[in-house]
Amino acid sequence: MKSSDLTGKVCLFLTKEKLPEAWRDNAALPLREVFEDAGYQTELTLCDDPDAICDQITNHTSPGDIVAVGGGDGTINAILDAVIDNKVVLIPIPLGTANDFARTLTLPDDLIDAARASIHGQIRMLDVGRVNDHSFINAASIGVPADARKRINPDLKRTLGAISYAVANWQSWHEMDPLDLSIACGDEDALNIKLRQLTITNGRYFGGGLRPSETKSPEDGLLHMFAIRDSVDTLSGLDVAAGLLFGSVDDSTYAMTIECDSITVKGEDGAPILADGEIIGELPATFTIRAGVLPVFAPNSFVDQTDQGLEPSDQAPLPHRARINDILRDSLDFALRLEAIFPVAQNSDLRALCHDGIRHLRDICRQLELGLRPHGIPSASPDPDLHSLEELRDRVMGWLLEDVDQRLANGLKDRAGLLATEIDDLPVDKLPDDIKTPMRGLDRVMSDLNQRLRDILKAL
Repeated sequence: MKSSDLTGKVCLFLTKEKLPEAWRDNAALPLREVFEDAGYQTELTLCDDPDAICDQITNHTSPGDIVAVGGGDGTINAILDAVIDNKVVLIPIPLGTANDFARTLTLPDDLIDAARASIHGQIRMLDVGRVNDHSFINAASIGVPADARKRINPDLKRTLGAISYAVANWQSWHEMDPLDLSIACGDEDALNIKLRQLTITNGRYFGGGLRPSETKSPEDGLLHMFAIRDSVDTLSGLDVAAGLLFGSVDDSTYAMTIECDSITVKGEDGAPILADGEIIGELPATFTIRAGVLPVFAPNSFVDQTDQGLEPSDQAPLPHRARINDILRDSLDFALRLEAIFPVAQNSDLRALCHDGIRHLRDICRQLELGLRPHGIPSASPDPDLHSLEELRDRVMGWLLEDVDQRLANGLKDRAGLLATEIDDLPVDKLPDDIKTPMRGLDRVMSDLNQRLRDILKAL
């Protein structure tokens, strides 16, 4: 679908339950104004539930209309087929708890900012996963996540948000029995294995900000699967969780990963399947991918992340823009990692390193963002729930382990080493001065942090 196919109309669908209190008296005027200011005729419809939104899309929209839908991942899951079948273009308004689909698109948490970023973005045709006769956009899981879904306390979910998922998963990890499964990728021979968890992803995120693969994109035409064997103990499970938080389990020794366009899972007939936060079916199951079928208005930050284009700029294209953007995002994530460790660490030198690193990295990231702005590159956004999830993991480690400082310092050293390598591989001398200067400053900061981490590890 192209921009020329659009009708110039936005159909805004919000469930009454999800409507923010401040918008109840003005019929979501601030949100409607975002679309109207962009030149689109906008109509608001309040619906009772996602089924009512599907009915509205099917019976009251035309091909080429934009449907802006307020809700979380469960709502997006429920309307996928209606959007595809009726040839409308989706804009998600993140009103859920986890909002992993919005996070995949790099949408900000603020509703107005999210709507503005989307409507001024570009149409993208995204992949949609399929399990048996049900579509999913983020991920489908068997085992611990599906069991955990039944354990989530609604009051805890309202209070802690995405953290409630981590609490429920912790309970399921210790209490549910492993599953005996047969897994076949495409036409390959099936593998019989006993697992705690099997997760198949289409999007970049699932489970409230977890990211199974650094390279996963909803435009690559593939499903990414990772499986955790029943032999993985609690401490090793924490390492898997760290991989999901930090960006990839592809290199983990505790998780088995594959990528293909169809996966068949048999065994444990009747075991529930969790997709996009809701139980949608049971085993046995066949997982497939429908490539490029979902039209979505994606913000320019998502477009740049896929290295397909930039925001408008009068300047010459910036060399190595994708690598610079990766470094900026990873630096912000590293600063969040330091913030999460600071209240948990016991060693005074490790705490001092976190304190200094946070301040220096934040300053340099601001300089980089200012330098990138004239080149039309949007500011990088760290994972919205990364800090909370990492702090929870670190606190759990503190409760369970006596050598928590050494583990935390080792984890920081590994991440700092990867970031330092990214910087070393960048030809800094060929960059404009407003980017070259902060990049050199970042290199000095990371060199200092790496040396201090080596000294701390020697003393521990």
